[in-house]
Amino acid sequence: MIQETAYAKINLTLSVGQKRTDGYHDIDSVMHSISLSDTITLEKADTTTLTVVKGSAPEGRDNLMVKAAELFLRKKQLPGVSMTLAKEIPSQAGMGGGSSDAAAVLRGLAALYETGDSPSDLAAMGASLGADIPFCVAGGAARCEGIGDKLTALPPWEGLPLLIIRPQTSESTARAYAAIDALPKRLKDNTGSCIRALETRNLPLLLSSLANDFEPALFPLDPILRETACALHALSRPVLMTGSGSAFFMILENEGEGASLRRELQKAHPLWFVEEAETTGPALPEKG
Repeated sequence: MIQETAYAKINLTLSVGQKRTDGYHDIDSVMHSISLSDTITLEKADTTTLTVVKGSAPEGRDNLMVKAAELFLRKKQLPGVSMTLAKEIPSQAGMGGGSSDAAAVLRGLAALYETGDSPSDLAAMGASLGADIPFCVAGGAARCEGIGDKLTALPPWEGLPLLIIRPQTSESTARAYAAIDALPKRLKDNTGSCIRALETRNLPLLLSSLANDFEPALFPLDPILRETACALHALSRPVLMTGSGSAFFMILENEGEGASLRRELQKAHPLWFVEEAETTGPALPEKG
């Protein structure tokens, strides 16, 4: 049996390029793993099955975990795997929950069947299923370019205290990118300054580098996202939406702030998902 931890991610920067001829968009983003995570257990089996034991997620082929397992097993000519999922990462939040689960399945299968695949092998395999999967295979921190599949590892800044907030709304990826394409201009690309901040552990520079092209694109279209951002900025702490939403992350001054802020926000907004977290290093397989 193998147990894997699937860590969520946040985008510290997210710059979106013009639409390409193939319909995709190039991005330039600094992604970082955080401690909010799902737990996945894998056991050898004759067929491939998925059981969700906590939280809500599809159990069939609509789940990237099943697609990742089938792809790996087909390529390696292996029989099957029995998988269980305990879900903590909110869905449709821009936190890479499904991609991280799929990446954890690839890592776990390589360990379970002792195939000897390297992280780069697994990342290449996962890229055909989702643009965030290559980053989620290794985790930590990385500059992600292309459609998200071209990675440059960065020194992770572990232990930055965060508060994760997800209001009761979600945006489709297609609508989000259409909104980006309709913008007359994009935000300044802060990826370079964000990388320098990580390399030098310069917190003021990191905070000034936070930027996401989807904010000016989606806030005019989604009043819940816009109102959430206003409510969070009123707390006078650095706040950014991650991915194409709908989750936001707030970087805190210290760990002690998290509990009181979480209680305050949950009382004022009982339908919001609010959870403490911190930035983490690379994902490592855990044997059970």
